[in-house]
Amino acid sequence: MTIREEITGSELAHCVECGKTHPPRAALIPSPFSSIIAQELMPTASETAAIRHFVREADAEIAWREHAIDRLHCELAELRRRSELHKAIIAPIRRVPPEIMAEIFLQLAAIEARSEHWWDYYNDRRLLEQEYTSRPFPNRAPLIFGAICHEWRAIASSTPSLWNCISLECTNENMRNNVSLCNMWLKRSGALPLSIQFHRSDSEDVASGQIVDDYRDLLRTILPYAQRWRVLDLKKFPASSYDTFHILLPNFVPMLETLSVSHDWRREQPTLTSTPWAGLRISPKLRFLYFDSIGAGVIMVGGERPTFPWSQLTHIDVGDCSAYDCLRILGEAPTAVACRFVVQRPSFLQHPPISHPGLQTLKIEVYDTTLPVWDLLTCSTLSTLSVEARTMAAGPYFRGLPSFVTRSGAKIQHFRMRPSGLDDTEFMSCLSAMPQLRSLDIAEVFGGQTQFTEQVWESLTWAAAEDSPAPLVPNLESLSLDGDFNFSHKFVVRMLNSRVQTATRPATFSPKLKAVTLVMWRNITKSVYRRLSAFEKLGLKMLIDVMGEDGEDEGSEASDAEDWESDDGDTEDSEEASDLSSLEADDSDADDDI
Repeated sequence: MTIREEITGSELAHCVECGKTHPPRAALIPSPFSSIIAQELMPTASETAAIRHFVREADAEIAWREHAIDRLHCELAELRRRSELHKAIIAPIRRVPPEIMAEIFLQLAAIEARSEHWWDYYNDRRLLEQEYTSRPFPNRAPLIFGAICHEWRAIASSTPSLWNCISLECTNENMRNNVSLCNMWLKRSGALPLSIQFHRSDSEDVASGQIVDDYRDLLRTILPYAQRWRVLDLKKFPASSYDTFHILLPNFVPMLETLSVSHDWRREQPTLTSTPWAGLRISPKLRFLYFDSIGAGVIMVGGERPTFPWSQLTHIDVGDCSAYDCLRILGEAPTAVACRFVVQRPSFLQHPPISHPGLQTLKIEVYDTTLPVWDLLTCSTLSTLSVEARTMAAGPYFRGLPSFVTRSGAKIQHFRMRPSGLDDTEFMSCLSAMPQLRSLDIAEVFGGQTQFTEQVWESLTWAAAEDSPAPLVPNLESLSLDGDFNFSHKFVVRMLNSRVQTATRPATFSPKLKAVTLVMWRNITKSVYRRLSAFEKLGLKMLIDVMGEDGEDEGSEASDAEDWESDDGDTEDSEEASDLSSLEADDSDADDDI
């Protein structure tokens, strides 16, 4: 008979002490002194001695039973362990074939995978893109699979798809560990293409030559696998550590599709040459390039051979370049569809005019204004144009922009300019040359030229008559304006009112404007704010940011009679109803100078 059968077959009893049901407990020796205890009598000397003897026996029994309880706890733990082991042997998961387990591992790893993208700074559009990656955390996939059992560890170790992507955050303290970890990771990747991301922490300084050597060792770890690189992303490595590539980088990198190299300009000025990257000239699949110091290196070697295979690149994002570099790259990259340039160096050479046949996205961030890129450029297929000036002396730099837009703006749908020195006539000239424009993002120059004057707002406003000509940018869907202190709301209200469906609009009118963002650096009254916000009720997504709300009242539209703290006793609902009525009424209501 087994222990379970013995327990089951025995008579169970309800215990009055603990209230549970269990087998009858062993009979206890009755106390011969129960009458003395019940009557609370004072025992005699002989009875006292007998009671002490009884207590010693009871304490001994307690100690024996406590040891028995400890033994039972140990037996319970052992029985539970045996039970779990035997349950594991017959568990359904053990009958899953190894190839199915490998697929489960891959799906779990994909859930935990870190998705990384290079985002440009404009319109939240991806310029360079990649699928990233597994981070080597002990309690996350794929390392956690090896901590379950020997069989799972063997399956995970022999599944290359779990190990062909790696992302490491590099610090001075963990570099030696990163080298061994990376070596193990890549050895398990089989023959699959590799995605490698090494990011140096922003807080790290290059304190010694030993630190540089550690970064070189990490690069030496991945160099034997160069012919399997698919994505290589190196961020803020010491510039001198790239010398390792000069010796060991092969002359043929057949699988590389994306290269990203950035430096820490706050802590070091990289003095680079193109030599470390010479092997990348023969990279037949390279399409995406991000290199933030193209001017610190040498774009051309010996004036003849290109550092990178520009002719096959489709997405280019380069920094620390001159306008001459931009034009030369565009001239040598006929297949490029998206380019971003950070112009930080002066141009000492004049480049011949360039007409690019396929460029769809052009984004330029300007620090040096010696030579405007667009003066010598034509892009007939351009759909996105973004220009950002990072210098207060950029006014003359933009004078050639209307001519460029006239040559290239027929297909532009997204236009961003922050800020510019164009007057309203030049700005309207740009808009008229972009008939397909759908999104417009403008920042005005503080204390300078106002971009959106009364004439500009009027040119964007639909006339009430059904047979009136269309305004500028008739297909506008998104408008973002970072306004200067000269901002006035009344022209905005009239323009927005003409682009939403109201009772006064013809039935055939189909509104296209969907979203408006207004950043205003001046105070406005509460009623003006409500009037602008009321367009939400007419289908517009409105975002209004009044930066001067808590500032000085100088130059504001607020009056002494009405300010942000007064509401004239109106309820919120009645105010909104009134604002909607005023929007649907005659436009003269919007002309009140509050």
